[in-house]
Amino acid sequence: MRTITNIWLEANLDAHWFIDPEYWRNYSPEVQKAIADAELFIFEDCGEIKGFLGLDGQYIAGLFVNKPFRHQGIGRQLLGAAKRTYPELTLSVYEKNPIAHQFYLDEGFRETDRVLDNVTGEMAIEMAWQKSHNED
Repeated sequence: MRTITNIWLEANLDAHWFIDPEYWRNYSPEVQKAIADAELFIFEDCGEIKGFLGLDGQYIAGLFVNKPFRHQGIGRQLLGAAKRTYPELTLSVYEKNPIAHQFYLDEGFRETDRVLDNVTGEMAIEMAWQKSHNED
């Protein structure tokens, strides 16, 4: 659990530079509980956890890859596992995180709404994916 929480914290600090780092650090205890309750897809190699995707129902609460292993296809593999498991997925990504936004667009997600995150004061893009008939 500690490794997963550390990956979560470091990935959020890196990707969300526009949010006060203390927000993520203070939120960590709540995240530990959420992770314990979530359905996790974990990418592990040689006994080392390199990334994970957490689901709350069909909502992707987060997709995180440990920094040394980013840009190696791990996130795509984790997302692929979730797509093979569920016919529909939703998520939210901050507008100021264009790399993640583009990743999800490239993976077939479409924008469904833009909302203000009242906790952080940042705009978020809500996105959805649905399995197409030719993906069966």
